[in-house]
Amino acid sequence: MLALPLFSILLFSLSTSINGLSIDLDLVHRDSPLSPSYNSSSSFTDLTRNVRLRSLTRSKRLILQTDILQPVIIQGQGITLGEYLVKIHIGSPPLETWAIADSGSDLIWVQCLPCHTCYPQNSPIFNPSTSSTYKIVSCHSKACAFFPKGYYGGCGNSKQCRYQYGYGAGTTSGDLGRDMFSFGGNDDKGSLLLFGCGRDNTGVFSSKSSGIVGLGAGPLSLVSQLGSEIGYIFSYCLVPYFSNYTGKLKLGKEAKISRSHRAVSSTPFITGGATNSNYLITLEGVTVGNKTVKTSPKREGNTIIDSGGTWFFMEPRFYTKVEALIKESIGVEEVKNASDLFKLCYSNKHDESIINKFPDLVVHFKGGADLHLKSDPNLLFPQDDLICLAIIPQEDDGSGILFDYGNVLQVNFQVEYDLEAKKISFAPATCSKLN
Repeated sequence: MLALPLFSILLFSLSTSINGLSIDLDLVHRDSPLSPSYNSSSSFTDLTRNVRLRSLTRSKRLILQTDILQPVIIQGQGITLGEYLVKIHIGSPPLETWAIADSGSDLIWVQCLPCHTCYPQNSPIFNPSTSSTYKIVSCHSKACAFFPKGYYGGCGNSKQCRYQYGYGAGTTSGDLGRDMFSFGGNDDKGSLLLFGCGRDNTGVFSSKSSGIVGLGAGPLSLVSQLGSEIGYIFSYCLVPYFSNYTGKLKLGKEAKISRSHRAVSSTPFITGGATNSNYLITLEGVTVGNKTVKTSPKREGNTIIDSGGTWFFMEPRFYTKVEALIKESIGVEEVKNASDLFKLCYSNKHDESIINKFPDLVVHFKGGADLHLKSDPNLLFPQDDLICLAIIPQEDDGSGILFDYGNVLQVNFQVEYDLEAKKISFAPATCSKLN
């Protein structure tokens, strides 16, 4: 049976050093007994099918009409909400709750009372009126100006800054506020952070979490707000799905990959997307066996990399060439039209043969970041009685982003984001053993 990538809950362990704040998080599967959405009756088949169904919420950027602001662009190419959760404490006294951790968006937000429209969550909904440290943010403040003008922030009929964000899985709107957030429990002094107090929240936020903690490059993200305290650096390392071990997400000095690691490589990133918070890197080609398919050298930032995306989405013509090389190497008859998502699948009765025959596959990013992927767990995904290629064709949505490098491809790599140096580094790792 194939191991699967970890879609996880993040459990915080926080410490402060003389060099600044250091946050060390354990990564645990979202469907584990530790999860607020844990369902003990779900079978292995149920879980793998649910991963596929959640990934179908992947949305192109759309225009959404609203009655409180001007048209809003939906966040996140490749976003699959509800895969990673983080335990946070908000307010004074602190309320413990869970939120989705998402490197593909920037806003931190939670559902708030009074809530006009809320989806189910397993912890109490935050009530800002009970927090002695909660402060409203004026619509004329510098903080409100962090929202791209005309899209996300504004006054509406109130003097308080209002927002509306959309995702592939749903939307949230409400008030921008400021309150204490802590990540290590009641003993942590915490940090005053800007966040969205969501009064109207709809969609398929299937993790039953309270909201989202954005890790993107925009000014409202957790990474940007903690800023110099963590050196503008974070990293994560994902273990295979259903592993009995934990992976890691780190912010601060300890997030850096040791430069003594012989296989570490880096690629520059640029920012983009509706809030300029997405991390965009440049895919130069993919080598299958001894043959390389190259991208157009003129397309800088053609790939979004994101902990929220799942699969490797490719521009269709590029995908067709890569798929042909893989099929040629495997030489086993595929099952056609097997899924509404996967395009290349095989009967799982051939799984050992296919894993053994699967060609060496190397992804080439600008700057010499050559990532050697393994068929299991990076490239093959179980689905019912099939095993399917975790690479999928996807039409360009007009944004110029032709590829989406999801978290399945990042399993057992430590991935470091350095926002000041504007680079992302990779190192192969046994993530279950990363300290």
